[in-house]
Amino acid sequence: MATHSQDRLELALKASNEGVWDWYVGEDDIDYSEHALKILGHEAARAPNIITHAQDLLHEDDLPHFHQTLNNALADNGQDILACECRYRHPDGSWHWLRIRGIATRDPQGKAVRMVGTIIDISQRKAAEVALDEERYRLRELIENIPVNVYYKDKESRFVIANASIAKRLGAETEQDLLGKTDHHFFGQAHADMARSDEIRIMQSREPQINTIQRENWEGKDDTWVEITKLPWLDRKGKLLGTFGITSDITNLVKTQRKLSTVAEELHTRNVAFEEELHLAREIQHALLPRAVAGIALQNHEREITFSSRYSPASEMAGDFFEIMPLSEDSIGIFLCDVMGHGVRASLIVSMLRGLMEKERDSATNPDWFLHGINEGLVSILERASVTLFATAIYCVINNKEGTLSYSCAGHPAPIVVHTKKSAQLTPNNGKPSPALGLIPHATYSVESVSLNEIDRMLLFTDGLHEVENTSAEQMGIEHITSTMQNSINDDLEISLDTLIDQARRHAADGKFEDDVCLFAMDVNARA
Repeated sequence: MATHSQDRLELALKASNEGVWDWYVGEDDIDYSEHALKILGHEAARAPNIITHAQDLLHEDDLPHFHQTLNNALADNGQDILACECRYRHPDGSWHWLRIRGIATRDPQGKAVRMVGTIIDISQRKAAEVALDEERYRLRELIENIPVNVYYKDKESRFVIANASIAKRLGAETEQDLLGKTDHHFFGQAHADMARSDEIRIMQSREPQINTIQRENWEGKDDTWVEITKLPWLDRKGKLLGTFGITSDITNLVKTQRKLSTVAEELHTRNVAFEEELHLAREIQHALLPRAVAGIALQNHEREITFSSRYSPASEMAGDFFEIMPLSEDSIGIFLCDVMGHGVRASLIVSMLRGLMEKERDSATNPDWFLHGINEGLVSILERASVTLFATAIYCVINNKEGTLSYSCAGHPAPIVVHTKKSAQLTPNNGKPSPALGLIPHATYSVESVSLNEIDRMLLFTDGLHEVENTSAEQMGIEHITSTMQNSINDDLEISLDTLIDQARRHAADGKFEDDVCLFAMDVNARA
């Protein structure tokens, strides 16, 4: 029978993963079971006495508690029980957590003479406990330091857990001052009742309340605005404990948003008025362009000269324009200009240039002096305004009686002409660049003349045409314009310009012009 009991004991100890030790008080020897030796990492012959040599085997931080517990168990008429958890230095140098238990047996005088106990490695459990404690600490640190209000409430909506943020918001000195209280202790009746109603609904439906914006009513304070998220609070088994939530104060955001809404409405009203003014200004600007260009012609017994134009502004207020100036029965002046930029600023410069053109009308028969006078006036205006702007321009005088085309360029591309089905761009001033209008005071401009007998078709254009880019950022280029004009020489002038515009749009990345485009063309037809 005793053998069976011993077997059962050994099986139980093996199942519990515990080893057994047996020590006679005062002796240096100690007996370990096979599993105890395995836990300690020693063979029986060299196994140290963990009780008497604790100072060499246990962690120094655990020694005081171990010795106190051991002394209490061994004291005369003491408590008999040794129970201690401590760190043990394994022979491989690592620290293992051990749970050491023992019970003392005493002689008739009550003195402890023997102690028998168990030992088990609890390192994994301790590691899990440390990890759990660390996780709880991190969670608490997050709750305490996150700049939002975090709280847990029981089924009666009483605070159970709260962080420092909500304590401060509710006027409590510490989080503990909130525990056991409800929203009715802090808010007005209406808001507190609504909060309680929401929490009852959440607990009954188990459905959360996510990112709800609410207005808070306080006793004796201004109302505030918060964004609330509340959820049902369940334990690990799904049992309802109450609710928990996060509340963020968005009062400043709401006030700012309301101010922005008011400002936005005011800006919208102003923008509508501004758009209307821009539309009116654009209509006026368009009205100032010469009308019915196709109906203008210069005729004599030798030749007939006809004209056409295309105008495509990139915005409401454009910086490109052209002007036709009748000079006599046999001659007209053509001014084509491209002001830097777009919009209102460019349109103001356009208005200035129109005024300067009228002022310089007396010199309109001389292209170089005409541009010189306009430049002087524009430079003077811009210097007084401390503004840096410029405009490129070309001015042509077509004299049908003398059979000449005279022109001057101010930083502007020269005309493209087609003659005997060959096209080329003219090269003014021996190919040297000329300054744009508005940049250099006292600038001079050269004048070039071409016989009308050497022109079948001529094109003036702004850079919005040849600088249009495709998806690869490649410009269409002047060469493409030149070849298109040559290939369409047998077409009517109107069709030729439409073809040119169409090809430019096809080349554009999105089929639209990013810059203003202004074209002016003429055909010279000899009469038999």
